[in-house]
Amino acid sequence: METVEEGSAVDWTRLPANVLRFVSGRLADPQDFVRFRAACPAWRLAVPEDGHWRFFHPWIVESSDPDDDSGNVLFYSPASGEYHVIHVAALEGKRVAGHGAGLLLGIDTADELSAVLVNPLTGESTAAPRLPERFRGAPVYGFAATDDPAGEGEVVAVVYNRPAGGQARGCVALWRRRRDAGAGWATVPAQTFWMRMPQLRARLVAHGPQVVEAEEAAIAAVNGHAHGHVEWFPGMRGAHVVEHGGQARVLVRMELEQPPAIAAAGGVPVKPGDTLPGVSFELRNTVDPEGDAVDWASAPELHGKVILQSEDSICHVLPASVGLSSNSVYFLSWQRQEVVVDEDGGVGDGEPFGYFLCKWDAIKGVATVVEKVPGAWDRQKPGRWFLPTFKY
Repeated sequence: METVEEGSAVDWTRLPANVLRFVSGRLADPQDFVRFRAACPAWRLAVPEDGHWRFFHPWIVESSDPDDDSGNVLFYSPASGEYHVIHVAALEGKRVAGHGAGLLLGIDTADELSAVLVNPLTGESTAAPRLPERFRGAPVYGFAATDDPAGEGEVVAVVYNRPAGGQARGCVALWRRRRDAGAGWATVPAQTFWMRMPQLRARLVAHGPQVVEAEEAAIAAVNGHAHGHVEWFPGMRGAHVVEHGGQARVLVRMELEQPPAIAAAGGVPVKPGDTLPGVSFELRNTVDPEGDAVDWASAPELHGKVILQSEDSICHVLPASVGLSSNSVYFLSWQRQEVVVDEDGGVGDGEPFGYFLCKWDAIKGVATVVEKVPGAWDRQKPGRWFLPTFKY
């Protein structure tokens, strides 16, 4: 083995490729990974852009303004404490309608049936086939998902609408991005999609959209699922779908009603480390608000995992290796914050409420405040979890 004499300079460009990959694979934030690769040509050659083999720590992305089609997206990294405003050229003229698998879903503001999936870190984008006509005239939302977060799986995009009117019918459409991308969307009834999401995605990847759509139409014709009210969409009634290990469950966030005097004051002021006695979560096997609870012990696919829950979106399930506690649900919550007094005796930022990162321990059944999310957040544009990656 070559040795280095004391006092001699070390040629860091000659580090073995396996050492460089070992180090880079443990970087928690994408920006650190970018800086690592930018150190020198030898490091960049040894570690390709999609060579990060562990999970980056999750980011928080600000919910988009429906009128903002600038392509600018705001992210916050809890791991580094830094904000990142990323301009995504492929999103110019589009609103961000959802995200997932490290991708953002953009819907054209001038053409509501035109969609694109784009990775904000790389700028790489994929134009989706034109959305079905059934999605015209109602706001469209969606997300992307994959069975293999390591980067080898098929990405499936899912879009859904929220039609107005009591008799309006919602629908869901699925599209597999890579293989046979030109085959189009498979449209299925919204009432039967969410709790069958793993099976429908698997069938789409295996058989294509035409087969899935024909089979679902046949089922609907027999069971009458093609008609009826729009009964549920992500986040409605505080319920969120958790899909993992081929199983779909529902995570329901519950908050106890506070005494009138405390509620009128906006709640009890909190700080990191405080418990939130009025907040809890419950697992169910159905989106039915009267559905029976599922004990955590009866959900083995979630044991040792981290669940990221945010408003109006699908939950993310990650291994505990992302730097967060296992068997916990991490969520974002507006809470009354303790009054901060500056050196002159005046009130700090003067804002009575703060945006806090919190977690619920599924074993102990206790919710606690982890940290205050810095910056001035708009309550009309709450943050949502985003899993940055260079793999898609």
